[in-house]
Amino acid sequence: CVAKMSGAGFRASIPSSVRRTIQNIKEITDNHNEENVYAMLKECSMDPNETTQKLLLQGRDFDLESY
Repeated sequence: CVAKMSGAGFRASIPSSVRRTIQNIKEITDNHNEENVYAMLKECSMDPNETTQKLLLQGRDFDLESY
C-alpha cells in the first residue's frame, strides 16, 4: 500500500541520503510524486529496483483501466 496524503497536506520527511535515488526513480516512472516514491521505497525495504518495478506496474495498471 502506498501512503496516502491527508487533506492537511502531510509531507513525509524524506532523508537527504535518498533524495537522489527518489529523483532517479521519478525520472523512470514519470507520474509519481516524491512522497509516493518514498513510501514505496520504504515498503520495498529501500530496494530501488523493486520500487521502480512496482511503480511502473501501478502506472501500467492505471493506463489499462482508462481504456
